[in-house]
Amino acid sequence: MTQTMMSRPASRDALRAAVEAHGWVLDVDGCLVRTATAGGTGGEPMRGAVELLRWLRRHGRDFVVCTNASQRPARDYAKHLREIGLDVADHELMTAATAAAGYIAAHHPGARVLTVGGPGLEDALRERQLELARPGEGLADVVVVGAADLYTTAVLNAACLAIADNDAAFYLTVDAPWFYGGLQRSVCASSAIAAAIASPTGREAVVCGKPSPAIGEVLRERLGGDGGRIVVVGDVATIEVRLAHQMGALGVLVMSGGTSPEELSGLQPMDRPDLQVADVGALVDLMEAVDARGDDND
Repeated sequence: MTQTMMSRPASRDALRAAVEAHGWVLDVDGCLVRTATAGGTGGEPMRGAVELLRWLRRHGRDFVVCTNASQRPARDYAKHLREIGLDVADHELMTAATAAAGYIAAHHPGARVLTVGGPGLEDALRERQLELARPGEGLADVVVVGAADLYTTAVLNAACLAIADNDAAFYLTVDAPWFYGGLQRSVCASSAIAAAIASPTGREAVVCGKPSPAIGEVLRERLGGDGGRIVVVGDVATIEVRLAHQMGALGVLVMSGGTSPEELSGLQPMDRPDLQVADVGALVDLMEAVDARGDDND
């Protein structure tokens, strides 16, 4: 598809709102990075990704690069993005795991938390000074599921017992069935494991990653609380655009990843973008044109 075919004329009001917004949420896979692995791992920058980050820094905007990946610590994902040329500091990277940890810390202070996932979850919870529960050391107060290469029977059993016998709160980083980063799709292991825990316990997990209200709460707190001054940019209308509208923010859809042109006409109102562009490069071009006209009200 050409840029012209995948973009539509930008609403002047929506474009002006994007240029003037002071907080930005940027998706990684399929938006900033073309990859087949969550968190941008092994990928390469999309056209305009470097320039968008430069534009945000030049205009003094606060931004969060936000991925639904959770397997590795956030600093590892940020380090990789820097290695492929994207200027993202450790503190500017939010994963579904760090969002879950922030939400759990706010709503379950002092809780013992059992992680069913990789080191990214444990690292995020430790940073929030939450106590980690271990199988065989008493029933946890909270169970949270994230991505991992390996899930042990002992941990799965401890998770089910905590929920069934101790009424533990049950959280999940991501509930999407598939991951798509612009190259090929792969199953979301965390969703599959959470479904396995839900089966014997009869409890559905509360989602903490995009597009949940939980991550929206954490992002608003991080970016100043006013959704009306925030832009969310991503490639999946049912994730990033829906998240934007739940936050009261502006939703920008890039057609470089998980949403096809054929899907646009059937989108629900909550998933319809305020701006739709071919990629982040096209978004930068539009905003640079506003700059050139002198319309930016910094």
